[in-house]
Amino acid sequence: MKKLFNLILLFFITINVFLSIDEMVLAQEDKEINQKITICDLKIREELEAINIDMAIPVIEGMKDKQVENKINQLIQEYAFNFKKELCTESDEYLKDAKKEGWRIGKYQALSYYIVHYQSKNMLSVSIFYYRYTLGAHGHTLQKAYNINLKNGELFMLSTLFRDMEKAREVINKEIKRQIQLYPDLYFESGQVFRSISDNHPFYIIDGNIVIFFGLYEIAPYAYGIRYFKIPFSLIEMNIKF
Repeated sequence: MKKLFNLILLFFITINVFLSIDEMVLAQEDKEINQKITICDLKIREELEAINIDMAIPVIEGMKDKQVENKINQLIQEYAFNFKKELCTESDEYLKDAKKEGWRIGKYQALSYYIVHYQSKNMLSVSIFYYRYTLGAHGHTLQKAYNINLKNGELFMLSTLFRDMEKAREVINKEIKRQIQLYPDLYFESGQVFRSISDNHPFYIIDGNIVIFFGLYEIAPYAYGIRYFKIPFSLIEMNIKF
């Protein structure tokens, strides 16, 4: 798994995607998958005249409740297929203009890969990274995290993860601000741009920790990538529902 991830990471770096791996807290991501539930790849690969598509998204298999299994997979696939469809539409429009104007035809890129962060009997935490390149100065990477209740297929939001959201928010905000101040030059306005997390702020789970993250340009310049803040559950006094 780690070897495959390193190869994918090297490819992304060559196309100027700044994921700041030293900040990504991925060292603990290799998790043994429950034997009753397996996670397989759904691969989508197409080489068209004006776009290259190379996507891998997770597919859940082996659940006893097939309705819940289908619900989870449909949730994940809906976004992935819309991502592909949107970029194919954009590339088709570009191709028409390029042929009309006599431009040299470039290649759009639609890429994705995923990382399983955590799995327990009741919860699966996984991130899918979507990369798009539309012939600009650089591409854009979006991390979409799914924290799934395996009992019913619903997503955990921050507001549903904690028994006391306001108490959890106070602790998390304080810890994020502390970590920002360790390297304030990496952030807009020396970190003052960050005020507070929201009830539906993106996050994922690794053993004993919640990782709050911010997308490209949210609180830091593109060059500093997606920003990650690992917060031990012990700081929140195990105020966790799952």
